[in-house]
Amino acid sequence: MRDNGAYKNLSGRSVLMVDDEEIVAEVIKEAMAPIVSAIETAKNGEEALAKVLERDFDYILLDIKMPKMNGMDFFRRMSSLKPHLAKRVIFITGDTESETTRSFIRTYGCSSLNKPFGIRELLNLMADS
Repeated sequence: MRDNGAYKNLSGRSVLMVDDEEIVAEVIKEAMAPIVSAIETAKNGEEALAKVLERDFDYILLDIKMPKMNGMDFFRRMSSLKPHLAKRVIFITGDTESETTRSFIRTYGCSSLNKPFGIRELLNLMADS
């Protein structure tokens, strides 16, 4: 396990956390705040799309199952508008039983984590990308 010093390459980075589960978003935001320079949250794909149209993020942590606009729809729309952001997405989902979800993640080749996951696991994935 790494200490916070091992995440120096995350310093100065920006993160958009897209998840409709407020507790998940808040826990991740609180854990990452001392490591990254900025972390914003969005409750659904619509909110997230508005934020990525305003600015680019270094990492987009994206849940799949959300109301209004789900993660897959958000990813497709964001990728068509700002294709350079597509490889910055890390899918985070508890919906790994669904072949549709697994296939979608495989098709786009983004990193992914299955819920529940540990903060260190997420930070390691980010630091290694």
